[in-house]
Order: sequence, then structure tokens, then C-alpha cells
Amino acid sequence: MFDEIKRYFERLKYENGGFPIGVKILAVVIFVMFIYKTGFTIIYKPYIFAYIFILIFSLLLHELGHGYMAKLCGDNTATYYGRLSLNPLKHLDPLGTILPIISIISGFPVIMGWAKPVPVNYNYLRNGRKGEFLVASAGVLVNFALAAIGSLLLKFIPFTSYTAVEMVQYMIYINAVLGVFNLIPIPPLDGSRIIASMGDDTLRYKIFDYDRYGIILIFFLAWSGILGRMIYTMTRGVYFLINT
Repeated sequence: MFDEIKRYFERLKYENGGFPIGVKILAVVIFVMFIYKTGFTIIYKPYIFAYIFILIFSLLLHELGHGYMAKLCGDNTATYYGRLSLNPLKHLDPLGTILPIISIISGFPVIMGWAKPVPVNYNYLRNGRKGEFLVASAGVLVNFALAAIGSLLLKFIPFTSYTAVEMVQYMIYINAVLGVFNLIPIPPLDGSRIIASMGDDTLRYKIFDYDRYGIILIFFLAWSGILGRMIYTMTRGVYFLINT
């Protein structure tokens, strides 16, 4: 396990051309803050690790949804790169995983999270744009399906443990939020890929070109509070649908 984690960070370092000194300093600051905050959180909220496990599990299944849908549509690229795996280290994006974990521990009201995009070769997909649409939608649908399953569990299983009920409620919440967040049409989130699948090549290439800038817009919306209001409103809609 530790060897895999070491290889993961070595590969990450290689893919990014080494870690600049600024990134190292920021990582140390975040690590110190994380340890400081975690110490108090573990004492008062030991169940926080269950929340983190549910988050990682949900992100993992989200990416597997993309990968398996691509395979069903004729593209085996994800299989070739070993992405159809239950090993979270093959899927988790450092920023997209650390950010929501810090948000959970700090009690931040908005949870944003994402994993490394599954590699897809659009030339191999059957049914052209229909295949692209299915692959782009699969991850979000997995999250909404998990939220719906959690809702059914609460309806039909008489849980005797309050902790179990709380964990299922959190599974519903985090998957509703992840589904809604990834549905926002800002590159590189799934919502932008869904729109790209419904347009012409010019629109698709333009959307893909904005991938590098999308994260800046996402952070701005989160800082301004707009993202939180968007996610809150859309998540209430998801709760309404899965409880009807």
C-alpha cells in the first residue's frame, strides 16, 4: 500500500515536471493546518473518517461510471490505462480530493470534488455524439443513483443505529452535491462535456480549450458565494426528485 502511494506521488511529480518550491511550501502549510485541525476533529468528530471514505468511494464510482460507459460504447482506452480499477490511487486527483476532505474537516458548507478524468478516445465510440453524451453523463448519473439508493435504504430498512442512519444520510448528501457540482457547464466538469456532445466540432474544441481556465472560474464562484447558492438550489431539486 505504501509503495503504491509512493509511486503515485512519484508519477504525479513526473507528470508535472517536478514540484516548484512554491507548491512545496503550500503543501507544507496545508499539511500543518490539516494536522492541527484534524487533531481537534478526531476528538470531537471521530466519524469524520467515515465521511471521507464515503467521499472517496463516491468519486471512485463516478469515474468508473465514465470508464465503463466508454467501454460499453466501444472505447477500451480506460481499460488500457488501468482506470477500470477499484484502486482509488488510479483515479483521485490531488486537488480534487484534498479540497473536499479539508472542506469536510473544517465544516465548510460547500463541498467540491472531482477525480482525474477517465481517458476517452472519441474516435472509438459507437454512435458518435450519442456515445459522447452517454460517457459524459455516466458519472453524474452514478452519483444520483447512489443518492437514490441511499434514500430507498432509509425508506425501507428500519435502522436501529443512529450512526448508520447518519452515514446513509451523508451518502445521499455527498452524492447529490457531487452530481450537481459536476453537472455545472464549466470546463472541465461533466456539464461542459454534455454540452460539447450536443454541438458541432467548433463548439467542442472551444469548450476543451477552456479546460485550463475553468478551475479559476470555479474558485471565483466559490469565493463569491454564487457556487454555494447554485449547488444548494440544485441539490434541493435532487432531494425532491429522489424522495417522490
